[in-house]
Amino acid sequence: MNQIILASHGGLAAGAKDTLEMVLGDVSNVHVVSLARDDKEPITNKVEAMIATFNADDTVYVLTDMLGSSVNNNMVELSKNGTKFTVVSGFNIPLALTLAMSPAPVKGAELAALINEARTGLTNPNAPVEAAVAPAKKAKASRHSSGPAKIVLARLDYRLLHGQVVFTWTTKVQAERIIVVDNAAANDDIKKGALKLAKPQGVRLNVFTVERALAKMDKLNTLGERVMFVFGNTAEMLQFCQGYKLDAINLGATANHDGADQVGGKDSSVFLDATQKADVNQLLDMGIKLYVQQTPTYQSVDIDAKL
Repeated sequence: MNQIILASHGGLAAGAKDTLEMVLGDVSNVHVVSLARDDKEPITNKVEAMIATFNADDTVYVLTDMLGSSVNNNMVELSKNGTKFTVVSGFNIPLALTLAMSPAPVKGAELAALINEARTGLTNPNAPVEAAVAPAKKAKASRHSSGPAKIVLARLDYRLLHGQVVFTWTTKVQAERIIVVDNAAANDDIKKGALKLAKPQGVRLNVFTVERALAKMDKLNTLGERVMFVFGNTAEMLQFCQGYKLDAINLGATANHDGADQVGGKDSSVFLDATQKADVNQLLDMGIKLYVQQTPTYQSVDIDAKL
């Protein structure tokens, strides 16, 4: 049997399953996992637990909301770490319908054809087919030949590259290069591979340990690029700033966990425990401006006093 897991942020996956039930009736082979803002349990745990209930000969598909999202990145990593399933990003209802109804596994060229067919459902019904034109190619970011780097954003985000960074911040600050500073990701080829999939087109990406990032700063300051830094945790962010002081840091998101308090207001995705607060307080002592802001459309909340 084909087992379909719809995985999304918020309620998208549950809404999609409801639509499938209206069309097909029984969809007992379609399942839902969702990532909420304040979830303490990783979405990978939910998927692994769900797959464990399936039969050994079932073919499993995980359909995620969009390429480059934290949900998709986590699923790609999980699939490459030994859990057997196929990931398809950016699912739509036609794709989910066909997989749910298929009596046999859909793989290889057949799956590729199904994905292409599903794409045809994304169209403007009022525009004649003959009037459709191919989208213009995205212009490559200009590359300066020399000069110091312009650090346009430094962000703390435990999800590293995902939808909010790729689709909002990168565009907002017009970054030409993203440098992810995270020891675990830099030492894990699977994590690095997932980050490369999430990378915005036309933007350069480096995934460095703290030590290597610091060693590269002299070279970086000869390229004249607009650079965005993304740090995975407060400890490594502090370590970097002790070697290369940043002017300002955007506190974007940290995982909610036991012993952590929400920082920056009720809409914040920043949760800090005592150890993380101590790291943040050291950054404040260094004179670095800290502010909580999830996306450019959210209000920026300055952290003016020690936590």
